[in-house]
Amino acid sequence: LYQESTTAKNYFGGSLGIGTTAPTTSLDVNADKIRLRTAKTPSSASDTGNAGDICWDDSYVYVCVATNTWKRSKIVSW
Repeated sequence: LYQESTTAKNYFGGSLGIGTTAPTTSLDVNADKIRLRTAKTPSSASDTGNAGDICWDDSYVYVCVATNTWKRSKIVSW
């Protein structure tokens, strides 16, 4: 099912299961990967963000650990 992009906010009460009819947490994905399609690079360690935000670019994975407080981990090949 494809839906045009909108700016409407949505709310799901309870838990949302993707690939499962018995979710055990707020978002329960029964798969071996998830995908964030668009790269985002915070401008600095104090860029705007909310605790729990996650983003990536070609070099790092970024996690916002508190309001406007980012940490990053380098991505390397193996």
